Amino acid sequence: MKNIVIANFPRFNNQIWLPVLWASAKTYYERNGERVNEWHWEPSLLDIYSEEYFDDICDRLRKLKPTIFAISLYVWNYKISHRVAEWVKTTFPDCLVISGGPHQYFKHDMDWFKDKWYIDASLPGDSYGEICFKEILDNYDNGKVDWEQVTDLHYPIGKQRRVQRSRKTMTKKEERVYDYDYTVYASQAEYIEQFVEFQRSKTPHAILLALLETTRGCPYGCTYCDWGGGTSTAVIKRGLDKVKADIDCLKQYYLDFLYIGDANFGIFEERDIDIIRHLTDRPWWSKQRFKVGYGGFAKTANRMDAVREIVRLDVEAGLSQQKEIKLSMQTLDDEVLENIDRKNIPLDIQLGALEPIARDNKLPMYVEIIMGLPGMTLDKFYTDFNILGDRRLSLQFFEWILLPETPAYARDYRERYGILSIEKTNGWTDYELHGHANIVVGAKSFTTDDYLQMLLSASMYRMLIQGGYYRNTIEEILGQGVRVGELIRTVIEEFYYVQLRGHADQVRKDWQHILDNREIPCQTIVANERVYIGWYFVALAFHNPEEFTAPLINFLQHKYNIKLNTIEQDQKFTINCTNFNKKYLKFPYVYDYTKDDNSRHDFDYFLSLFQHFSESGKIFSGNKKLLGVI
Repeated sequence: MKNIVIANFPRFNNQIWLPVLWASAKTYYERNGERVNEWHWEPSLLDIYSEEYFDDICDRLRKLKPTIFAISLYVWNYKISHRVAEWVKTTFPDCLVISGGPHQYFKHDMDWFKDKWYIDASLPGDSYGEICFKEILDNYDNGKVDWEQVTDLHYPIGKQRRVQRSRKTMTKKEERVYDYDYTVYASQAEYIEQFVEFQRSKTPHAILLALLETTRGCPYGCTYCDWGGGTSTAVIKRGLDKVKADIDCLKQYYLDFLYIGDANFGIFEERDIDIIRHLTDRPWWSKQRFKVGYGGFAKTANRMDAVREIVRLDVEAGLSQQKEIKLSMQTLDDEVLENIDRKNIPLDIQLGALEPIARDNKLPMYVEIIMGLPGMTLDKFYTDFNILGDRRLSLQFFEWILLPETPAYARDYRERYGILSIEKTNGWTDYELHGHANIVVGAKSFTTDDYLQMLLSASMYRMLIQGGYYRNTIEEILGQGVRVGELIRTVIEEFYYVQLRGHADQVRKDWQHILDNREIPCQTIVANERVYIGWYFVALAFHNPEEFTAPLINFLQHKYNIKLNTIEQDQKFTINCTNFNKKYLKFPYVYDYTKDDNSRHDFDYFLSLFQHFSESGKIFSGNKKLLGVI
């Protein structure tokens, strides 16, 4: 019996995903393979191990003696996956090592197989891995495979191991008739149960998550996006009965999180609504802990009725992890949207459909903004702030990770827009020991200094607008007709860069180190602590009330003629390092931290409270009143 081992290492060892890749590939082969009895699919237990468990991974692989070892490469597991793959090839030279997933560079790097000498073949992330496995297993012969018989596969040729692509390619017609009408989890329930038991014995502290795909592909071609099944492709769907069967299977595993991994959920209207109804009709183990997330909703105006109904059902059942309603935008600027080949549903249409649900349930609405898109400028950046701020919409900022299999990674695209990216191996906004990402920090339309200002502005926004810092003072300024973007820009350019020049110069110095050294995350120093720049001003407000808060409020008072009693009222409730453990805080209930023997009073704890409060949108809930920055 020949052994197949698949590894999809997690981002964090406290967040473990059920092995959907393994389950789908195995089910497909059992339905369509020609040599089913010759292969043993080793349960995908490696999927619980992150970088810290390298020795345990090797010990398990020694016992398994894989015939075929497959890795799925993502931003977060790139380094550990390559490290293990090299170990496997060194230890078992006859084992075929196959790579897949969205974080591969062979389309742009002809030395991919030369540098990654231990990889025998690679499959693009937008191809169908199930077909790849079938064709490899059916053509395997004593340690060799005719790679030309494997659809879309890339493999090395010659002494230089140059990249060669097989001539066999999946056509659009073949995509549309792909055998997709099967259950994934339900078909492998016995083995999934083994995985869950193993995970709970080895990492009992971890939460359990699952990916549920109900469709493949996306009809849109956003240049920054990489999606399973490909972009600019037809969308194929799994049968509704099969999706429901998988949901019924999943409910027995005490999941903490279910991610519906469709790019355009709602595109099939009543079918997708029925899926949500089925989710809400099935009792899950904990209404408080079990939550649902979404890859993306349908992006055309003629599907907004379906999206609205999905959101309504989600909100009424308390399914969503976020106590907010998301609007898909990335930016409002027409030129930038054209550059990324993105077509948004107009803001007014989205608001017309979803605002009543938000209002009736007292929920905030937020917009995801991707920083660093081609064509963006500081003026446009602050214009987005202004327009969305006028609507009282919350903003969430994300870096642009330049993925190697997206259209934007192509050389001509990067040259056209002058895209500058930096390689990061220890994370960007979170510490990721085994991550690997290219972060866009510059383009023809904005410099790296401009990008730093965007980062700082996002940080200032989190403190002033989302965090409720000097809430009444800020509300009085906005009540004068000052727009959110104007306020943030004024504070950055006229106060921070001028009156806190020493701090600003230190951040610029740290920023240069971030640009120059791939191992340094996006951090700076505040009060001898390393702080991610996204939370920089929160840290300054907490650690330096005399040096930062006092001059900032003095600046705002004189700039906008703020009433003194307004400022004095805010001062009573502003939290910082000098009074954090001495006050009652509404969070969102009255609680005395001085009487909690297990409480912590350091900045990390403070920041965790702040993040929870701001990201859950409570600042915009209307009936919630904040005390200071929490």
